[in-house]
Amino acid sequence: MEAAPSRCLFLLFLVTCELSPDIAAEIQESSDGPGSSQGPVWLTDVPAAMEFIAAAEVAVIGFFQDLEIPAVSIFHSMVQKFQDVSFGISNDSEVWAHYNVTGNTISLFRLTVVGIFNSMIQIHLLLIMNKASPEYEEIILRYQKAAKLFQGKILFILVDSGVKENGKVISFFKLKESQLPALAIYRTLDDEWDTLPMAEVSVENVQNFCDGFLEGKRPRENHESEDKTPKVEL
Repeated sequence: MEAAPSRCLFLLFLVTCELSPDIAAEIQESSDGPGSSQGPVWLTDVPAAMEFIAAAEVAVIGFFQDLEIPAVSIFHSMVQKFQDVSFGISNDSEVWAHYNVTGNTISLFRLTVVGIFNSMIQIHLLLIMNKASPEYEEIILRYQKAAKLFQGKILFILVDSGVKENGKVISFFKLKESQLPALAIYRTLDDEWDTLPMAEVSVENVQNFCDGFLEGKRPRENHESEDKTPKVEL
C-alpha cells in the first residue's frame, strides 16, 4: 500500500560542517566554472522559512551562527553543484528556535522519504524521537558525536515522532510509540533492517548498534516473512 506524500523532517548530521577534505575539494572544484552564480535564499524570519520549505520538493537549509566559518563556503559550493535543489540559509534566532536547531546544522526537508533511501550511502540510521522531549537537545548532541564516527558509511537521520505524518516511518519499522526513542537501521541494497528501542541514547549505545549491524550480528532479513500483513511503503 503506497502512502500519500507527506512532509517529513530529516537532519543530515553527516554534512554538518564535517565534510571530508576530499569531498570538500571535489565540491569546490565542480563549482569553479563561469556559470556558477546561483546562491542560497536568505531566510530572515519564520514565515519566509516555512514558505520556502512548502514550495520545494527538496529543500536544504544551512543554519549558521557564524557566517565566516569554512562550512559556509562549502555550503555555497554545494549550492553550485546541486542546482536542481532549493537551498536556503539562515542565521535568524527565531528561525533556529522554530526548527529546534541548537548548533551549526544543515537540514534537509523532503516531500517523501523515498529520496533519502535512494542516497549514495546505502546504510541509514534513524533516530526516532519527539523533538518536544526535554532531553532532545542533549540526545541530539550525542547523536551528532556518534555520526562523526561513521561519516561516509552511515547516513544519520532524525525523524520527529511528534509530527503526525511521520507515523508511517514508525509503522514501517514495526515500532510503537511506547518504544520511543528508538534507533532504526536500514540497508537499501538488500532491504535488511533492525531496530533498537533505547532507554538511553548514548554515543556508546549508538556506536555498538551500528557496529553490530555492519558486522552482520543483528540484521533482520525480509520482515514481511515474519509478519504476513502488507508492508507499508514510505
